[in-house]
Amino acid sequence: MQSTTVAMPPLAETPGPLLARVLDWPSKAARYLGGAALVAIMCLTAADVILRNLFSVVVPGGMEMTGLLMIFVALSTLSLVELDKGHIRVDVVLNGVPEFARLPLNAGGLLLTLATICLATQQVFRQSMYQAGNGIMTGVLSVPEWPFALAAGVFMALFALALLRNLSSATRDVVRLRDVRSLAILAFFAALALAIVWFSFRPADLPFEIPRDMRGVACILLCFVLIFLGVHIAAAMAISAVLGISLLVGPAASLTSLGTTTLDVVRDPTWSAVPLFTWMGLIVVASGFAEGLYRAAYKWIGHLPGGLASASTVACAGLSSIVGDTLSGVYSMGSIALPQMRAYGYDMKLATASIACAATIGVMIPPSIAFIVYGMITEVSIGKLFLAGLLPGILFAVILIAMITVRAMINPALAPRGERSGWQDRFATSVETWPILALILTVLGGIYSGIVTTNEAAGVGVLGALLISAVMGRLSRRTFWSAIEQTLRLSTAIIIIFMFATVFSRFIAISGLTGQLAQLIVDFDLGKYELLAAIVAFYVLIGMFMNALPALVLTVPLFFPLAMNAGFDPIWFGVICVIMVELGVVTPPIGVNVFAISAMTKDVSMYQIFRGVFPFWFAFLALVGLITLFPQIALFLPSLM
Repeated sequence: MQSTTVAMPPLAETPGPLLARVLDWPSKAARYLGGAALVAIMCLTAADVILRNLFSVVVPGGMEMTGLLMIFVALSTLSLVELDKGHIRVDVVLNGVPEFARLPLNAGGLLLTLATICLATQQVFRQSMYQAGNGIMTGVLSVPEWPFALAAGVFMALFALALLRNLSSATRDVVRLRDVRSLAILAFFAALALAIVWFSFRPADLPFEIPRDMRGVACILLCFVLIFLGVHIAAAMAISAVLGISLLVGPAASLTSLGTTTLDVVRDPTWSAVPLFTWMGLIVVASGFAEGLYRAAYKWIGHLPGGLASASTVACAGLSSIVGDTLSGVYSMGSIALPQMRAYGYDMKLATASIACAATIGVMIPPSIAFIVYGMITEVSIGKLFLAGLLPGILFAVILIAMITVRAMINPALAPRGERSGWQDRFATSVETWPILALILTVLGGIYSGIVTTNEAAGVGVLGALLISAVMGRLSRRTFWSAIEQTLRLSTAIIIIFMFATVFSRFIAISGLTGQLAQLIVDFDLGKYELLAAIVAFYVLIGMFMNALPALVLTVPLFFPLAMNAGFDPIWFGVICVIMVELGVVTPPIGVNVFAISAMTKDVSMYQIFRGVFPFWFAFLALVGLITLFPQIALFLPSLM
């Protein structure tokens, strides 16, 4: 069908360039403040551990200051991440529609996100004024809290300006189409944003009555609709929660919850583990320790059928466990192992799929950001979750290597053997892995022995990574700052989701939706393992459209109470949830690991990589089955704490 066009006046200059200049120096200043805060948190954490264990001296107010500094770490690069379009969105719908619909959907998503962030910013500023007016101080150091709340408001205001800049650019693209359908879609989004904000303030103005037991369901459905229409995931959860609490309790409660919860979450010192572990991993990657890990793995098992792919699996697991996320493992190991496998004539579907799947092991082996998020949502011990993921992670690596070996034995053309190495070479290359082994032993040994908490282990790990890199001459000033900047950006994209997800979790608790789901399960007479099968099936479905951490944040508040009522162990259930959300990163059509590996191999299409990944699905399901049949695989190590 041909598009309908209308005559439009000449385009005027949009505020984009002006906003770019306005945002330039404040965003850079905020980034430096965030970097300084990150370094300060590391120094405070490491100093507290060292002084406490060597001299029985505690840094006064260390945790208190860590919490306040986390405001700068978590929020300082909000605007920069938005300008780089790095905030997490689900764009599967946007990518699958024609241009006349895609452009206004993109602009409409930005408009709704902007409305949400403006609302949240207003509430944070109000909270800072309340703190200043009432002279609220911290408990130990008696530091005024309002300047930090004010800084949070400023960072969020910069985020709003960055959204406005991107929105102006997106709107200009829509206008350039000169298509009535595009303008109608954009007008619909404008009306939707106005309606949501209006009814959040004045729920009594709704033109129709929604039964109370359906209000929670309606707002959750609204959240998912907004996410799939391209609204930032954090903003979709925030605005749905605000509307839901307004409908259930009242606008005052919802707006107050938005302001106080935002600050309470972001200043929780436990969150410092996320940027610190991320920083440690980025230092390891930048220092080139991954190459030594791969060489050692290849020397030991490269001679087996499919040995190069198996070696990359081992190295990817080790590297991802230090980094704490999958993409860093994909990029680092892909750049090292893929050229080797191509040179040996490996089938590239198997080569790319093995790296994409192997990187998911790192989210099970500690330190794991996914376990930190699960622990923060459920208030389960993060240290125990770390230990719970260790044996399943190792078992998954064994399953992957076994699958690669068997497939290569059946069809040697898929993955030829490499050279057999002598024992001297094996031990010599193993010595090269000592930096990574030292960091793993420091982090896990400290947590397991009870000497340090999770975030303290992260601070000590960063200090150790910096010292090792500096002593080995692999840490330049440029590498140091680049790792800090990447840490701030990655941490911001993660923490802002959880920041607003907490408001969403509060809304779910108020709605009583978990009770309704529990009653539904009773009505259907689902058994314990039938419930587990339903949850696993749901994760497979949602993994097709959503990245791992957002899926975890959205679903755990719903599923965790049901799992506890069914009698599942909270630590065991956390392992199952993390495994299932990681399946999503290699599942079409989203599959972020597949997107990442595809960008590195231009001659291998995503379709071919997804075909290569499919056999590895059975490895995920086998792992879940084994942990279900033998729960002690996940629970043995935590039981020793």
